[in-house]
Amino acid sequence: MERFTLIVSYIALLARIFLVGIEKIIVRLLGNREGKADVNLAATFLFFIIGAIVLTPISFFVPFTDIQFLIPCYISSLFYTIYAYAFVASLATGETSLVTPIYSLNGLVLVLFSFFFLSEPFTLTKVIGVLLMMIGASLLADIRNPFYSLKYLFSDIPTRMMFLAIVSQSSGRVIDKYYLPDIEPVIYATILYFFISFNLLVVLILRGNFGVVKKVFLEKPMLSIASGFTNGFSYLFLLYAIVRLDLSVAEPLTNLSVILTLLLSAVFFRENILAKLPGTIIILAGGWLLYLNF
Repeated sequence: MERFTLIVSYIALLARIFLVGIEKIIVRLLGNREGKADVNLAATFLFFIIGAIVLTPISFFVPFTDIQFLIPCYISSLFYTIYAYAFVASLATGETSLVTPIYSLNGLVLVLFSFFFLSEPFTLTKVIGVLLMMIGASLLADIRNPFYSLKYLFSDIPTRMMFLAIVSQSSGRVIDKYYLPDIEPVIYATILYFFISFNLLVVLILRGNFGVVKKVFLEKPMLSIASGFTNGFSYLFLLYAIVRLDLSVAEPLTNLSVILTLLLSAVFFRENILAKLPGTIIILAGGWLLYLNF
């Protein structure tokens, strides 16, 4: 049974990598994520509420009686809500060349959080693997080294907002991993997504911009549904993956999805793959080092 669970975790991780790679293309087709904050918040609300709706039918087939996980689940949703708000606010108000590289630090922050709060191993191969994937992702995205942007952390508000976003996201991931043994992943994912949707709905209402949700959805309804579908299931697969795998390994390995995104970009957007080959090789090297931690 233990071996079967481990195999399921491996398959779930591969499925997450595949879906995240597709999701990035869908989000790109939806439009530029550096637009107005309220438009991005509305789109984010749609991602989560559609994801929750898609997962709901599956959760009906999984009985549960223990509701003690609801409180930590809602606390986790608050962290994800802070992440969503800080992320879109940072992109909407900051200089892209400064704030975007900061986001690639999430793997390193997650390794540290997993070590301190989950007692996961802190190994040299894990740290080097994460660093290589960060550098590779920076090369593929044609952005500055993330450590360059760190010097603006205390002087630039949008940069601080992006750092707040990755800290909040990592905090939510730690809570998810810690309480996951007490609940079926599909139940946890469904309820968490409804919680996040509710939080974002409150934010939109308080800002007086709930009407933007309808506008965003009607502009590209099929892409909105597709994004919610991939978002919901990619997160569900992450939960199944970290049932047996270290969070600090499984989540950074998701960066392998950029290789699939690169290939799809060549098909849909005619991008030059050869120019991004060095970044791809570095990401694969980082992925291999992380794989050594399994």
